Amino acid sequence: MTIKRRYFLFAAVAGLIGARFLISSDEKSIIAVLRKRLDYLRLDEEGLRAFAADLAAKHKIASSRLRWVSAAGFLYDHFNSFGSNALAHGVLHGEERIVTDYLLSSDFFINGQDETRVVKYLGFFDPMKACANPFARRVG
Repeated sequence: MTIKRRYFLFAAVAGLIGARFLISSDEKSIIAVLRKRLDYLRLDEEGLRAFAADLAAKHKIASSRLRWVSAAGFLYDHFNSFGSNALAHGVLHGEERIVTDYLLSSDFFINGQDETRVVKYLGFFDPMKACANPFARRVG
């Protein structure tokens, strides 16, 4: 393979990734993370989109990091984030934040962690709001 051909292939791949980065959105990335990490649950599609929009509006995770997930596409879907390097640790940390926020914001814990039910988004979890704790039980 000649040098010119290598540069052309490198430029084409870089251009493709760059284009995917520019057209990606935070919401698509958040949904991709949830589908990957919660693939054993049945998730309400409308609720996924609403949660993704709410989380993106809160800017809890940098938009550039989320867009890289969407730009990576197929690679992200098959990325093993349980490795022991800095990249895997960073990806795992971000995924855990998104999944935790989603599960706390849904009816998953309210319904007793029943994996057979469709998980529905109730509204963004706010620990400062009275009775927002999904683990709270009524007394009496």
